[in-house]
Amino acid sequence: MTLVTAWVRQNSSLHELVVASDSRIGGGGAWDACPKIVPLPRPATVIAMSGYAVESYAFLLHAINTCHLLEGNRVGRTDLRYLAKKLRDTYADFPRHFHKLVPWEKKPKAPNLKVALFGWSWRRLTFEGYSFTYDRSGALIMGSIGTLATHRSYPHYFMGDAESDARARLNILAERRKLPIPLRGDPDAPNIAANAFYDWEPLEILLDVIGDRNMHSVGGVPQVARVYQNGECELFVWRASDGTDHFGGRPVQAAERFDRRIIEFGHEGVKVSFSDRSIYFGGGVSGSPMSDQAN
Repeated sequence: MTLVTAWVRQNSSLHELVVASDSRIGGGGAWDACPKIVPLPRPATVIAMSGYAVESYAFLLHAINTCHLLEGNRVGRTDLRYLAKKLRDTYADFPRHFHKLVPWEKKPKAPNLKVALFGWSWRRLTFEGYSFTYDRSGALIMGSIGTLATHRSYPHYFMGDAESDARARLNILAERRKLPIPLRGDPDAPNIAANAFYDWEPLEILLDVIGDRNMHSVGGVPQVARVYQNGECELFVWRASDGTDHFGGRPVQAAERFDRRIIEFGHEGVKVSFSDRSIYFGGGVSGSPMSDQAN
């Protein structure tokens, strides 16, 4: 279950990598308040999950531990591709630890999941992504996500069981908005390609799929992270159309403060603003008493 999208966005003269997902996991029902995008303890790096939650969450935790294990990963001295290869070795060893709980139980199946690592490569000065999944035999498959390369027009990526549908919707949206396409033989094609980046269209598609009642495996509210070339990774609070705030999929409680920036989508498109529920602004949370104690 899941829909994850990542795309390189042009921001003035720089670029940034945006990663977004829904918040639903399954397992006897739909749970719409689950983190699916996790920043790693390494500069400008996030990891996102899809598939069965138990297996996927184990992968995310091992990615965090792998960063802590080696100082070069933790501080970012080693490059993103090096971390991806270390995760490949870690994940490839997983099937060796699967075993039957009882003698008559069938052989354990290969993990049903897909995990993607995203971040900034200081060696190649570009945003990169790497995917990890298993084939039916239980062999690990690691792939480089080439569709994020900035020499391509509109670098983006979808992952999850709704990825084909999301890709089709994005193509329709791009046609409807008449986004310029660099054509072979057109003398202006290099200039068009150099500036062919999505703005917030992939996020709009994610919202569209979340709102589709026929897409039972995708739901909840969006989760959004932005990775910057200066080594930072920023997670956002999502403000829904009804004014409720969510972080990592879960609703922020009425008396709970937060310092994270807010992202929301309305009639005028995507809006990003500073927190209006931060202790640094000195105001109380609407509907709750002021507290002199920092929390």
